[in-house]
Amino acid sequence: MLNVSKNALRSSVAITRKDDDDDPVAVVTKSLDDLQKAIDERLSKVEEKTAGLKVEKKDDGDPVDLKTLSDRLTEVEKKANRPGGGASDADEQAAIERKALSSLLRSGASSPIEDAGGIFESKAASSDSDPGGGYFVLPTVDLTIRTLMTDMSPLRGLAEVVTVSSDTYERFYSMSTRGAQWVSERDARPQDTARPELIKHSYAVSELYAAPAATRHLLDDAATDIASWLINNATLDFAETEGEAFLSGAGNDGTPRGLLDYGTTNEKDFTRAWGVHQYIPAGHASAPTDANLVTACIGIVAALRKPYKGNANWLMNSTTAARLMGIEDGNGRRLWAPTGNLIEGVEHPLLGYRVEIDEGMPDLSDGAGAHPIAFGDFRQGYVIVDRQGVRINRDELTVKGRVIFDTYKRVGGGAGDFNAVKFIKIAAS
Repeated sequence: MLNVSKNALRSSVAITRKDDDDDPVAVVTKSLDDLQKAIDERLSKVEEKTAGLKVEKKDDGDPVDLKTLSDRLTEVEKKANRPGGGASDADEQAAIERKALSSLLRSGASSPIEDAGGIFESKAASSDSDPGGGYFVLPTVDLTIRTLMTDMSPLRGLAEVVTVSSDTYERFYSMSTRGAQWVSERDARPQDTARPELIKHSYAVSELYAAPAATRHLLDDAATDIASWLINNATLDFAETEGEAFLSGAGNDGTPRGLLDYGTTNEKDFTRAWGVHQYIPAGHASAPTDANLVTACIGIVAALRKPYKGNANWLMNSTTAARLMGIEDGNGRRLWAPTGNLIEGVEHPLLGYRVEIDEGMPDLSDGAGAHPIAFGDFRQGYVIVDRQGVRINRDELTVKGRVIFDTYKRVGGGAGDFNAVKFIKIAAS
């Protein structure tokens, strides 16, 4: 039997890739024409010599005649030049196929073309389908846990902080009483003049407690430090809770008694009873005007005696600070004109004194009886007592499989020198 070599056919004509400007369909068509001519010539010669002979197929060994082979080649040519579905859209169909075939020949890949009926459609892995590869497009995870910022009371930074070794702290204040007298050379001297009196302040401490817990598996397997995250959160919780108590706590069972919890009166120093702060009236029973507030601010600075002014500060919330910033005189000059920026007035003096913002202070809009502004030497006027800092015990035994971070601190607080801090009160007098 006569075998027709595939290499012989390839040597007769080869499909050559042309420049980008050549039409790929035309290139393929011409190559197929050349191939057909070469095959026809060889078949004619073979038919003359081997009429009726069969050509054995290489794959399965079944014979196939040369006419069948020629018919298959003709069919390939027909498919390469097949027309569109109808005469009206033949040009459009040909343009689509040329575009897809051009992409295939140039890059070795083609994108799905719906209008071509899926002729040149290829299935590609993609990130928009999880089974198609999207599972492997992983997000970038920031392992740093960011804590949302909260409003912390500045009182711990303003007040006097004392660390003690027992559960109670006591201190004494001397109330001076004037008893000195003028005498001449021969005058009798009094045997007993007035002497100072002592006032005892006692500050107990109470426990702040938190017990965040996590499973052992989470602590072992998490990509970030869960233990530090839980402990830091408890510590911030302590800071917020004690800050509220330093300002408005009731002082029950050793908890801090807040600065706002003490009574006030309009009596001056050394005339009012000890344990009561002095207030300056805002000039209106419920809604002071700008002029009322200016007068009150000037009045409270004047009421604070000189020994306390060297370390004096204002204390108010941001809403009150914004109201004071907006006050102008008849010439457009502001009562408080921070330079540079208006961020809460920090580091910018009001009537020569620094302003501290504490969002726990009452608003001006709270009306009659509220104390929205404090002014004075808070280091003399308030005492914070620490038994120890924050302590943490890691408990892995109480609940099997869980780790409890037993976190606590003991702290107390209360007023010190009642002459050192004064308030502006929403009142007419």
